[in-house]
Amino acid sequence: MNKHSILLRIIIFFILALVATTALFKVMHKHEFTNEREKLRVHYHHVAMSVMRWKIGESTYDELLIALKKDKISVVDNSNLYKSIQGLKKFDTVSCAKGDFHLYEQGSFRYVIVPPEVGTMLLKDENTKSINVDYVWWLYAAFIAIMLILFLSIAISLYPLKHLQQQIRRFGEGDIDIDFTSTRKDEIAEVSNEFNKSAKKIRDILHARIIFLRNITHECKTPITSGKLALEFIEESKAKEKLNNVFTRLELLLKEFVHIEKITATDQKLQKKLYPITDILGQATDMLFLEPDSIKNNFSKRRLDVNFELFTIVFKNLIDNGLKYSQNNDFYIECEEYGIHFCSRGDEMDESLEHYIQPFTKGEMKSSESFGLGLYIVDAILKKHNYTLSYRYENGYNCFTIEL
Repeated sequence: MNKHSILLRIIIFFILALVATTALFKVMHKHEFTNEREKLRVHYHHVAMSVMRWKIGESTYDELLIALKKDKISVVDNSNLYKSIQGLKKFDTVSCAKGDFHLYEQGSFRYVIVPPEVGTMLLKDENTKSINVDYVWWLYAAFIAIMLILFLSIAISLYPLKHLQQQIRRFGEGDIDIDFTSTRKDEIAEVSNEFNKSAKKIRDILHARIIFLRNITHECKTPITSGKLALEFIEESKAKEKLNNVFTRLELLLKEFVHIEKITATDQKLQKKLYPITDILGQATDMLFLEPDSIKNNFSKRRLDVNFELFTIVFKNLIDNGLKYSQNNDFYIECEEYGIHFCSRGDEMDESLEHYIQPFTKGEMKSSESFGLGLYIVDAILKKHNYTLSYRYENGYNCFTIEL
């Protein structure tokens, strides 16, 4: 369990509460027991006072018996019982007038042996009541039961959080048609319903974006194709060359839009397999009309678990970017255990990587054929693969790294 989990903190709180409650009820039980025992001592002290008044002659024996009878005490004339009682473990001792009255329990009665200086007198409590404070433990059991019920209700109330977490994870992975609504009335349900409203707005925005990209690419293809065909019937001139460059740039822009549409389509499931890096490099160089041997690399037979089509675009864009901004075409690819480095000799970038992975952001050199979408597309594809793009400048080389 996560050490920062709310449920773990609640469990710790209830454990501490259980320990504290147990200690409190133990103290309460001891206090109640002591209190009841003190009441008994007061009762038997009153009996002892009656015996001592008879001893010093302040009352007659008959008056003693009457006083004892009021306290529901009787005198037992049984020497054998007297001796057997003496052999028992003392229950308590009450001191009165420098004499100790010892209390014993046998069967369901309590007995009092008067001090030896008074005589061999054995008193029996006819109304013996044991000290019973078990109601404290009944209260304790009821309190613990309430705490357990409360704990279970809180744990059950928190369970939808786990379900909501799983739904949010699925939503983040591209399953945007999840329904987050909840019919419960607690705060977690309120969060779920509010999140559902936000998710619906995001779904609408994403759908609108995808439809826009698809429509713009579809609507632009026809006039571009028609325009390029019409150029074939125009005589060679500077105007024709400029128009041809315009149509070429528009075609490149549409290709970039297609790539963006592919990686931002939330309903697309990423199909991944193990592919040799050399195959990915070969496909990328074919797209750039380059020979695979023209790119210096140290690739071996290593394989990557990726979507071949999308990862080819990553290699193509990073290679194209490296060659485009390199000095004297000094560019190489180096594969290590934890990353693939695309390094080109050149001046250090003016801005941080975060600036260049924004759409329509590009460098200053040789940028006439660039729309500033290359690194943006690379970063988006790598995020879909749970990889990271990083940058460093070292020994005169700009190095973009795919951190695996």
